[in-house]
Amino acid sequence: MGKMKWISFALAFALLAASVSGCGKQEGSGETAAEIASAAASSGETEQGGDELDSVLSAGKLVVGIEGTYPPFTYHDENDEIVGFDVEIAEKIAEKLGVEAEFVEAAWDSLLIGIDSGRLDLVVNAVSVTEERAEKYDFSEPYYYEARRVIVRAEDDSIQTEEDLDGKKVATNVTNAFIPWYESMGAEIVGIDTSGEAIELVLSGRADLCGTSVPVLNSYMAEHPDAEGKLKVAFVIPDSEDQIAIPVRKGETRFLEAVNQALAELREEGTLKELSEKYLQGDYTSSAYEE
Repeated sequence: MGKMKWISFALAFALLAASVSGCGKQEGSGETAAEIASAAASSGETEQGGDELDSVLSAGKLVVGIEGTYPPFTYHDENDEIVGFDVEIAEKIAEKLGVEAEFVEAAWDSLLIGIDSGRLDLVVNAVSVTEERAEKYDFSEPYYYEARRVIVRAEDDSIQTEEDLDGKKVATNVTNAFIPWYESMGAEIVGIDTSGEAIELVLSGRADLCGTSVPVLNSYMAEHPDAEGKLKVAFVIPDSEDQIAIPVRKGETRFLEAVNQALAELREEGTLKELSEKYLQGDYTSSAYEE
């Protein structure tokens, strides 16, 4: 059931992604991120009269919203230090702008609200580009791509294709980009806060499935070896390649340009690929659909 709804949703998502990311590859603007920041710093505008980029440069810090509970993207290591794929990307962007990265941890559902309130400059926490979010925020070029897998208990053979989701319980946070698709397939949403909680609900039988990426699943299994052999991938969600990007407040053109230029430089230098291989055990920094 609901297949036509998903086709429409997928088409809208594809059109949105194309409008946000252009041809898919990040291209430099002709100026480095440092040059953009330097020009902003010498523009003569005050912090009160300037824009977001002026505020960041004046403060000398980039305030970044993260969960801190979402390995391998943002999490605490054995020394309780904040680490992860997104953490290092944020640090590298801040370095390109000539400022320090300051991390603010919050529950996923409140991260984007932090941009609205001005408490955060941006969020770097595996944020998917969606039509709804793009109406409220401007997004950087994508820096990470990954198709979603439906994860079920190893002994559960009742879910093998999307048609089998009717009446099943899916553990996911209530702002997940794939909720419209789950609902179009007839699945019941079971709200959670973290990816680990979603997997645990599946293991306990309180949910039938969850949707996640290979890096997130691998990270969970590494931390919970007792779960080995208890889960399996039922199928890959059709046309589900997630485009992960960085949201900022609408209309902050110079700030977004600086962030995009920093990402372009990190891509060209090979840093994005290195960080992906370090934390995600593979290069997920290019779209599978690029020519």
